[in-house]
Amino acid sequence: MKSNAVHRAWRALAAVLALGGSVFGTASPQKEGRISIAVTVKDIEPIVKAVGGSQVDTVSLFSGCILRKDLQVDPGPGARLASTEAIVWTGFLHESAAISSRFRADARKGGDPKWIDVSKGAARTNMPTSSCSGGVDPAFAAGDPFFWLNPENGAIIARNIARGLGELRPASRALFVANAEAFRKSLEQDISRWKVAMKPLHGLRIFSAQCGWQNFSSMGGPEFVVCKGTPGELPSPQSLLQHIKQMKAAFILVDPNTPPDYTEAFREHSNLKVIEVPSTIEAIHGASTYSSLFDNLVKVLQSQARR
Repeated sequence: MKSNAVHRAWRALAAVLALGGSVFGTASPQKEGRISIAVTVKDIEPIVKAVGGSQVDTVSLFSGCILRKDLQVDPGPGARLASTEAIVWTGFLHESAAISSRFRADARKGGDPKWIDVSKGAARTNMPTSSCSGGVDPAFAAGDPFFWLNPENGAIIARNIARGLGELRPASRALFVANAEAFRKSLEQDISRWKVAMKPLHGLRIFSAQCGWQNFSSMGGPEFVVCKGTPGELPSPQSLLQHIKQMKAAFILVDPNTPPDYTEAFREHSNLKVIEVPSTIEAIHGASTYSSLFDNLVKVLQSQARR
């Protein structure tokens, strides 16, 4: 009964947000000046900056994997939520639940924030299917929470941001749209470069402990395969090792956030090369752009393929 009540609460929250409303009250009046924006995913923050230019101030709310059960807004960025004018999020209730919990603890200033869902229209992998109990966890009902790891979604994200910022600052709408278009053109050049670089790796099977890299398979290079399970919960190392053996992977990709016992098990029992590649720019030294995330991955994969 308790589980059903929780699911109903999630669905109610989703319905309100999908209608463009706010669970915290009525929409705030239009303002002038710089826009204070809270971003739920560090890798999307550079896109917000590219679209908003000098008119936005940003802060990233979460660090580490956004699927963890104990997800909470980081203390420092959370202090700025009291005056945030907009929240750029991925449309996942896991994020909005953590943010709304923080709102209940803090007093808001200047009305309620605008929620800008950047996932609208984005291509996804790992769409959820019903479990044996006949339901899907409402927190992940929208599908793959790592859709931005497909760089071809970058332009869509930028357009969604431009649309949201334009509603907050109508006088600057044309500027935001132009910035999003400039971002798209630059990203298209990068995507073309990555596709050429990945061609020699076409057909290579790579097991990734970070399920989000499946999205990068759209580049036409190696195939990133994962072992699907409950969102936020890795199967046991033994189960993954058996899965890796069956899929005949060329090597194993782990992330700095991969639990050490998994990485150790892969190295000791798989007989495959285990390489670490960050799946977020916050773990790449000196990285500050959206494209740097993929530049780093391509560089590592090319290096491994030459060996």
